[in-house]
Amino acid sequence: MKTTDVLIIGGSAAGMVTALTGKAHWPNKEFILVKKHKEVMVPCGIPYIFGTLDGIDKNLMPVDASVGKAGITSLVDEATEIDTNNKVVTFASGEKISYKKLVLATGSTPYKPNWLPGVDLDNVFVILKDKSYLENLKNKLIP
Repeated sequence: MKTTDVLIIGGSAAGMVTALTGKAHWPNKEFILVKKHKEVMVPCGIPYIFGTLDGIDKNLMPVDASVGKAGITSLVDEATEIDTNNKVVTFASGEKISYKKLVLATGSTPYKPNWLPGVDLDNVFVILKDKSYLENLKNKLIP
């Protein structure tokens, strides 16, 4: 089982900034950042992929490069269980990581409110921070 001083679950803006800031202030501590997807979108840049940017690849955060330069380990996995009593997180891969400090920086997930008339019609979308979802959405909207 891996062990770390600080385990950060979430690799978007909050997770990346937490890891970089923490490592800058406590360089002797070990940090591991776990993100659900290899490629992470710049959240506030998502609207620009539908017109201003040449492609979705122009709206990716350099998470691995940024945290790697700082000496932070970055993993792609998904937390499935958090045991706060024993300070261990189990991941979908079966890997377990024990920690001294845990940061949950998982962001948000949009949803369609079922009380809104028409929400179930075709071409009513939410904007997920997921590259493949956004590629498919862009292809559907802008053929």
